[in-house]
Amino acid sequence: MATFFYEAIQSDGHVVSDTHVASTVQEVESWLAGQGRHPVVIRIADAEGKEEVRGAAAPNFWQRLFGIGINDKILFCRQMATMLGAGVTILQSLQIMGRQVTQPVLAALLLDVASRIEEGGSLSASFAIYPHLATPLFFNIVRVGEETGTLDRSFLYLAKLYENEKEVSERIKSATRYPKIVITAIFGATFFLMSFVVPKFITLFKNSRVQLPLPTRILIAISDFTASYFWLILLMVAAIIIGYRLAMRYDSYRTLRDRLWLRLPIFGDLSLKIYLSRFCRVFSVLLKSGVNIIRTLELSATSLENLVLWGIVDKVTGEVREGVEMHEAIRRHPLFPDMIVQMVAIGEHSGQVDEMMDKVADYYEQETNYIIKNLSTLLEPILLLFLGVMVGFLALAIYMPMWDMMKVVKGG
Repeated sequence: MATFFYEAIQSDGHVVSDTHVASTVQEVESWLAGQGRHPVVIRIADAEGKEEVRGAAAPNFWQRLFGIGINDKILFCRQMATMLGAGVTILQSLQIMGRQVTQPVLAALLLDVASRIEEGGSLSASFAIYPHLATPLFFNIVRVGEETGTLDRSFLYLAKLYENEKEVSERIKSATRYPKIVITAIFGATFFLMSFVVPKFITLFKNSRVQLPLPTRILIAISDFTASYFWLILLMVAAIIIGYRLAMRYDSYRTLRDRLWLRLPIFGDLSLKIYLSRFCRVFSVLLKSGVNIIRTLELSATSLENLVLWGIVDKVTGEVREGVEMHEAIRRHPLFPDMIVQMVAIGEHSGQVDEMMDKVADYYEQETNYIIKNLSTLLEPILLLFLGVMVGFLALAIYMPMWDMMKVVKGG
C-alpha cells in the first residue's frame, strides 16, 4: 500500500486536493470515480503526505532553445478544454497544468501566466508575451473565446488544429523519407568519390599529355577548390544560414520567400491547399462563434503563415469593409481558386457562409492528403533526373580523358 496525492474536479466544478491510501493509481481513480470526482493529478505522496513531484524542473538552455513541441501544445489545449468545460476556473486550470506538465518551458510559462491573471490580467494578454506559444492565431482564438465566453471550445479547436498540423507534418515526413534517403546517398557517394577516388585520377590526368575535356577540367577545378578552401565553404554555408535568418526578420524578404515558395512545383501547390484549408476552417469556426464577417476575415488571416496570402486576405477585408460582397472581393485575386469564389457566393446568397467554408476546408484537406500520399511518385522523376545528371557528369569527367589516353598509347 502507498499514499497517493491527488487533485480532482468535483461535480460542482471545484478542485479539491488530498491524499488516499491504495495499492495502485487505478485504485485511486476508481475510488475518485465512486465519489463523483474527476482526477486531474495522481502522484505518490512523500512522508508528510504532500505531493512528491511538483511540476517539471527548471528548463535548461537546450529546452529553452527548442521551445515547446507540438505534442505538448496538443496536451495543454486538450486538458485546458476539459477543465474549463468541467467548470474549473481559468486560474485553477493554469495552476494545475503548470504543476502537471513535464515540459519545463511550458510549465514555467503557465505558472507565470497564472500569476499574471491572479494580478488582474486577461488570459490572451498574458499569453501574448510568449510568442513561441501564443502565435497570432492562438492569441486571437483565445481572445475570441474570452469575449464570447467559450474558452473551452477555443482550446478544443486549437487542439484539433495542432493535431491536424502534426498529422500533415508526419505524412509529409513519411512521404519524403525515400527521396531524403536517395538524396543523402547521392551526396554521400559524391563526397566519397571526390575525396578518395577522383584525386587519384586527377593526378594521373595532370601528368598525361592529353588535352583534358571540359567536364574533366570542371571536376579538377571543383576538387582543387574543395581541397584548398574547405574552410571557406563552411564559412559561406554559415554566412548563408545566418544571413537568411536575419533577412527573415524583414517582411519584404519574407514576402519574397513566400511568393517564390508558392511557385515551386509540387510543394507550392501543396502549401497553397494547406493554407486554404486552414483559412476556411478558421473562418467557419469564428463565424459560427458569432464574430462578424469583417473581424472573422481579420482573424482568419492570422492562420496564414504565408505573407503573400495574408496580404491578399487583408485586401479582401478592406474591400468587404467598403461594401463589396465577399465573393466578388475574392474573385479579384487569382490565387484564390474559383471553387472558393463559387462556394462563398452560394453561402452569401443562402446565409450559410460558415457551412460552405466548412465544405471547402474538407475538400482541400482531401486534396492535401491525396498529394501527400502521392508525393514520392511525384518526386521520383526529379530524383531520377538529378541522379542521372550527377552520374553522367562524373562518368564523362573520368572516362573521356581515359579514352583519349588509350588512343595516345595505341598511336604512340
